[in-house]
Order: sequence, then structure tokens, then C-alpha cells
Amino acid sequence: MTMKYYTKEDVVGKEVIETEAKKVGVVKDLAFSTEGKIALILDKIDEKGEFQEALLPFDKILKIGDVILIKSVSDLEAFLTPGKVCPNCKTRNQVNAKYCVKCGVTLQKKEKRL
Repeated sequence: MTMKYYTKEDVVGKEVIETEAKKVGVVKDLAFSTEGKIALILDKIDEKGEFQEALLPFDKILKIGDVILIKSVSDLEAFLTPGKVCPNCKTRNQVNAKYCVKCGVTLQKKEKRL
């Protein structure tokens, strides 16, 4: 069996989908550990419109094609940077941003629960 190699361009920008046909995120970049293991860095958007960067180890990928298929969201190893996604232009912003850095639209505040 021949080994398949992928370039950064082959995976960056692809959607990551779990086997339950739910979108997990979009590949943003590649990362590697000091042990030589490779992972994908994903932009994962939650139901509130906030984003997080997450690491997906390459060995957890089931298939790469038009999209990247994984078994479950639980395959994601770590969540890195929290933030907000602009509802107008979809630009990622810092978690404490009041306005979008790209288009200037006012970003929603998180509601405090009592």
C-alpha cells in the first residue's frame, strides 16, 4: 500500500465534518508537535457565533476528499483561542471586542446569567 501525502494547500480551507453529518469547523493551518505528530488547526464556531481554535490530530481523520471526515467532535484535542465572529462579515475578533476589526459593526455582548 502506498502512503498518501498531503500539502498544506490540500487541507487548508476544507470543512471538517463528523460522521453524524455535522460541520465541526474549517481547517486554518497545520501544526506539529516536538514528537513529530501532525495536527490540523481548525476554526470551530459554536451555536453562539463564537469561535475557538481547535487541534485535530491527523491520525483521527477518517477520510480526506472535498471535505475532511472525522468520527466525532471528541476527536479534537485542545481548544486554543476563544473569540467572536462578526455576524456581518464573518471576521474573527478577540473575545472582548466590542466592534468588528474589519467592518466596524457592533458585536453582541454575552449575557450574564444570575
